[in-house]
Amino acid sequence: MTHPTRAATAGTLDPSFASGGILKFPIPEISGFHTVAVLELPERKLLVAIHLSGVNAPTAIARLNEDGSLDIDFGGNGSGLVEIYIEGAQLDVRELCRLSDGGWLVMGQYTTIADGGLYVVRHREDGQLDESFGEKGVRLLPYGSMGNPKYVGVGRRVPGWDNEESSAGAPWGSGSKGASAVQQLDGKIFLAGGVSTESGQTKGIVLRLNSDGSTDYTFNGLGFAIVELEGIAYDENYTETVAVQADGKVLVCGDYRLRSPDSRGVYVTRFDEMGRLDRIFNGGTVTVRSSNSIYMEAIEVREIDGSIVAIGEALRDGIYNGLMFVLTSGGFFDFNFNRGQPLFSTLVPQGLKWRRCALQADGSIIVAGTTGRGFATEEATALTARFRSDGSLDQTFNGTGFIVFDEDETYESLEDMTIMKDGRIVVCGLTWVEAKPWAYAAGGWVIRYLA
Repeated sequence: MTHPTRAATAGTLDPSFASGGILKFPIPEISGFHTVAVLELPERKLLVAIHLSGVNAPTAIARLNEDGSLDIDFGGNGSGLVEIYIEGAQLDVRELCRLSDGGWLVMGQYTTIADGGLYVVRHREDGQLDESFGEKGVRLLPYGSMGNPKYVGVGRRVPGWDNEESSAGAPWGSGSKGASAVQQLDGKIFLAGGVSTESGQTKGIVLRLNSDGSTDYTFNGLGFAIVELEGIAYDENYTETVAVQADGKVLVCGDYRLRSPDSRGVYVTRFDEMGRLDRIFNGGTVTVRSSNSIYMEAIEVREIDGSIVAIGEALRDGIYNGLMFVLTSGGFFDFNFNRGQPLFSTLVPQGLKWRRCALQADGSIIVAGTTGRGFATEEATALTARFRSDGSLDQTFNGTGFIVFDEDETYESLEDMTIMKDGRIVVCGLTWVEAKPWAYAAGGWVIRYLA
């Protein structure tokens, strides 16, 4: 297939995908519409995770053809989808993680009346469960087994959790996934979440599984490591996501807060392959401090030089700014990006919160998020932007450096993003409709932009 040139159309809707570049859910074949995760696959196909309708309903994993149509050859039953179901549990998909063998992991949170935890499901390339993983393809990690018996939660934060100013409208979440999965080169799997210590203090946790889903006890001798943030005063720290460097070391990012005196910050810390704090990484932990709300959302590692791109949001002068900073592989601020300083961006009057980032071969940084303060109001739209490696907006991307998805009479929130091998950008999210007392999610969407 021939695609338009990058210079002429970068950042505009891809007319070859679905209806003018936009696929709206529900579709006749699938009852649900909560499109919460998306992943690029070989042959220009896409994997989409969709929460189905109903209490304790399964989660559907659907495969789309390049043109956005449902791939009915997927799953082996002619439906074009496979379902994930845990008896008696409400499922929340947090991430789709592609594996080196062509399969993928579905990672998320399960909640039952009695307990809850993280789940990891492994599929083969054809969509069938890989029954060599965990228990018939599924590994459950109850929160009570994560180093301490008390669960503090890895659910999405909503405005108000830390006395942040509220406003009218339904909270759709700040974009914080609060849990993450990533595969090492040797097939081992890292997960991140949160626990409460015996003293009641909230701390992040990173866990490592073997490729078959069993706990890897060679990692810190326990299979997990607690994020301590040595030398930093805090009441709680939250781990948001993880990334693995080429040498097997794991990067963990999140945020922390000290209540009195009020102090906050975000961090990137590193553990070595044995699960020990790696002090070679700029002393072990890098922080960006703030007196207002500040959160991390995602982190990516550049293949070419190992540099680290971290994104999130920060409240400045009453408006949320997208936050981005770049570190060298050794944990120092990269002076090639924004002169070594964190970059704060609003782009639109109502501000924004970055949710996802991806790196391109030419050094460009693609970021996507939701505008506004985190509520389903007229401020909420889905924004995708492209920055050059030095932190400047790439004006060749839609002529402004960014594009906004904003439909009449609805509000939009962005959930996930993936980049296809040819550079095209795919984002997914939810559509909200105004109602009393709160707006509600009434649909979902997958959008593809040209590169």
